[in-house]
Amino acid sequence: TPRSMSRTSSATLLVVALLGTAAGVCVGVVGRPSTGARVGIGGRLAARSALRMSSPAQAVRNQLGDTAREALAVAQGAVRASTATLDGAQAMVREAQAALDTPSKHGGSTVRWLLMRRTALARVLAFDQQAYLTAVAELGPRLPRAELPNRQGVPALTASAAATILPDGTIQDCLLSNVTYAESPLDVLLLSVFRKFVQDETGFKSDKPTMAGLAEEGRTYMLRASEEEQQMMVRNVLRRLFTPAGPPFYKIFMSGVFGERKLGPWFWAPALTSWVTPLFFKFLVGPSTPNYRADGQLGGLVVEKCRFLQESGCKGLCVHQCKLPAQQFFAEDLGLALTVQPNFETQECQWSFGEVPLPVEVDPSLPAGCLTGCPSRKALGEAKAYNNAPDSQ
Repeated sequence: TPRSMSRTSSATLLVVALLGTAAGVCVGVVGRPSTGARVGIGGRLAARSALRMSSPAQAVRNQLGDTAREALAVAQGAVRASTATLDGAQAMVREAQAALDTPSKHGGSTVRWLLMRRTALARVLAFDQQAYLTAVAELGPRLPRAELPNRQGVPALTASAAATILPDGTIQDCLLSNVTYAESPLDVLLLSVFRKFVQDETGFKSDKPTMAGLAEEGRTYMLRASEEEQQMMVRNVLRRLFTPAGPPFYKIFMSGVFGERKLGPWFWAPALTSWVTPLFFKFLVGPSTPNYRADGQLGGLVVEKCRFLQESGCKGLCVHQCKLPAQQFFAEDLGLALTVQPNFETQECQWSFGEVPLPVEVDPSLPAGCLTGCPSRKALGEAKAYNNAPDSQ
């Protein structure tokens, strides 16, 4: 009927209009209408939208998209490296280094390949330390020392990573120039408090400023105290520095100690401690950076050049007024194992939280003998000569 035909025609026109609008939108979005084609309202709106999208705002959106894709690629590379087999990790080290050597052929950001190389090397270290040292040696100067996941066993200034023993039986002094340390207000405050506690414990106050004064106070005490007394003195200082509230808090949230029950250490304790420590111990040891332990796990910390060792120049002070009391304090007062291993050649020092230390007698970081230029050696000799003199008996 005419009415039904009218309804059919109306419906047909409506469908055609909708299809035309849709086609116009599609043509507008694509931005390449065919010759002679008429762009409808939807097409014109889409065209305006496309123009707006080509503005600087769109450039920012594109850049953000590229950044997100690169961040995802960085994360995927790190995850792949951290879960790879030994052979897979070694292959990823080579892949990352090839990309760093010839970036134009591989694409991706430098950050992606640096992180992949570091994570893959740490994975190799977790499997086999000797394989790690071999991989590091193969990379040679292409891998700066500062980018090593772990520096233990990696030669720095000589062909060997072990300390150099001279003909007179002494240990070769550090071959690097002394560093001038920039002190923050927090460093000044903490060093002042630390020295005050040391003076209270030893009964002696040096007239020298800052770290020079601390080294003299430690050396003076060493001349009249046993090794055990020196270690206990430093532990008492650390207890006061942490305040009475510090150890119980740490034991609960890091070491998992609740009264007589020990459920930890929690898995996050070594890594989190290594991240927080540089801020609060910088006044004593200088700048440090979190790294991997010798077992390839997080929880390591490398001191770039120990401030206390540089100032004191004394292996005895390093061992009995830093290394051993720090290990004892963390294990017995905080409930977390700690291994401290100094490198006398570079004055670097590796702190490994969560790693049980070796006995002093078999610790490879502690060779027998004094440092060649140790000021304490002369002072000890003079003290012994005085004590053995007839007038002092």
